[in-house]
Amino acid sequence: MPKTPSTAGHRAILIVEDSTDFSNLLKFIVEDDGFTGVQFPLNSDDVVGWAKQHQAAAILMDLALGRKGGMEFIERLKSDPDTSSIPIIIISGRDLPMKEVMQFQTQGIRYLRKGRVEMDEIREAIKDAAGTATGKKK
Repeated sequence: MPKTPSTAGHRAILIVEDSTDFSNLLKFIVEDDGFTGVQFPLNSDDVVGWAKQHQAAAILMDLALGRKGGMEFIERLKSDPDTSSIPIIIISGRDLPMKEVMQFQTQGIRYLRKGRVEMDEIREAIKDAAGTATGKKK
């Protein structure tokens, strides 16, 4: 079956990941599906600014980001009215208790565990999340 990049257009997926190899893999997956992969520079603290500038359709977020934490970035994104509705997919090697996973789900945040998730599942989660994004131009 042929790919349909026209449905994705050039919508941006913001990748917040400190592993260069995994970030590059996610960028490849995203771009293979017709999106634009934008890798967030971890020397920056302005995740909200990046999400706005690139009009992110979805955000792929690691939780363990060296000196910064993905949880702090998620809180910033969710507290800003311009980025609060952007779907977030956590892809982390950290095992989270079911209570935390359920809390994320109530906020519309999906959690996938690195090493226990197939690439096809990541790909589908991205497509689903980007499809639910408002896509509003500011």
